[in-house]
Amino acid sequence: MAKGGDLQAWFIEYQDLDRTDGRVVIMPEGFEKLCDALEFNLEEIEPMVLLWKLNGVELATIEFEGWESGMRAMNVKDIKGLKAAILSTVQEFENDPVLFKTFYRKVFDYLRPEQQRSVSAEANSDSIKVISRDQWQSLLELSKALSPDLSNYSNEDAWPAMFDGFVDWAKNTKPEAAK
Repeated sequence: MAKGGDLQAWFIEYQDLDRTDGRVVIMPEGFEKLCDALEFNLEEIEPMVLLWKLNGVELATIEFEGWESGMRAMNVKDIKGLKAAILSTVQEFENDPVLFKTFYRKVFDYLRPEQQRSVSAEANSDSIKVISRDQWQSLLELSKALSPDLSNYSNEDAWPAMFDGFVDWAKNTKPEAAK
């Protein structure tokens, strides 16, 4: 396991050294650099797992205390070990739905703007969809309950109304490869 000084020196490689507020923190630019070093695609799950395992305080932002406690909890001492620990966690999700649910719930906190109760997502060029925490959590349950072709979904079920619109859209939209 890396000693405290080694963890600190490693953290400094990614830390935002231009801060004037005294916070010892990795900001999005440093987080992206860390993901590059780990060979993680920012559009995949691994960066979010990394953020979660290092106790990120907000999206792509890690304070030293979270870095240190996360590294120690994973027993990580180098970049190779960190990559292995994150990939192992992703694999654990397949066999441990409770672990995945804990992670999934934290992702909502990372995605929502501070002090807001919902996450916004651009639905198309004309509208913004807002997802509440309850809808976010229901979405996980919906994904477990539905068959891949969505044939077992019913508008009469007790899902949030926004899911009805999505399922209708998905059933009426052919995959790009089928066109």
